[in-house]
Amino acid sequence: MTDDDDIIKQTTKFLVVGNTQQRKFSYCSREVKMELFRNHCYSICCNSLWSRFKVATLNRLKICHNDILKRLLGLPRWCSSSLAFVRNGVNNLDVIRRHSVFSLRSRVELSTNSIITSVRQSSAYV
Repeated sequence: MTDDDDIIKQTTKFLVVGNTQQRKFSYCSREVKMELFRNHCYSICCNSLWSRFKVATLNRLKICHNDILKRLLGLPRWCSSSLAFVRNGVNNLDVIRRHSVFSLRSRVELSTNSIITSVRQSSAYV
């Protein structure tokens, strides 16, 4: 069992949201567009639990995430995605995933729930 199906669903969701944002908010200011991007493209359900997936599937999601930002800002496809993220003060997909994993791990470590504690103390917990 892999997480590829869930990643593909998220990619589809991003494409729908990105197209909607581009169409409806093309005349808004850059600040408004960045706030919309943060609100809709930072929430990736259960991404901190993804562990078994094809690299190509995750790369498609990353490309989609990058393209949404560039299209929202009216930048050409060949423009640097990294530069676009930095200049506009938004996180790329790798940073979003890293924050999600760290947040989940922190909550698990601090949990006093007996079931979570027993899993955390088992050899299965990495």
